[in-house]
Formats: sequence, structure tokens, C-alpha cells
Amino acid sequence: MLTYKIGDLVLAKLGTTPLVGVVVYKDVKRSRYLIRFSGVQQDYYAEDELTSYVPNENPWAKK
Repeated sequence: MLTYKIGDLVLAKLGTTPLVGVVVYKDVKRSRYLIRFSGVQQDYYAEDELTSYVPNENPWAKK
């Protein structure tokens, strides 16, 4: 089930560096999201490879 909406900010791990991107397309058949990082960089990710991004919040902090 695809839970992110188009326009949501997400953290996607690209290599070893997590990057903030925006969901621009949901591929329902393949259960993947197209995430755009810049005007020229984008890639498809499965939902388990993404984390919601909230500005000014450390996503790796223990809660």
C-alpha cells in the first residue's frame, strides 16, 4: 500500500548519503515512488526505502 502522497518530502538513501527529495509520481503497479532530488536527479524507490522528512527534526535521534 502506497502511503506517501505526491508532494510529500521524504528521505531516500542514495548510496550511503540520505537525501531529501519530493514524491513526484506513484507507480501503483510496481509499488514504487518516483523521488526527485533536483532538476536533473530522480529515481524510483520502494516504500521501505523511504522515511518521512520533517524539517528541523533529526530522523536518526532515538525517541
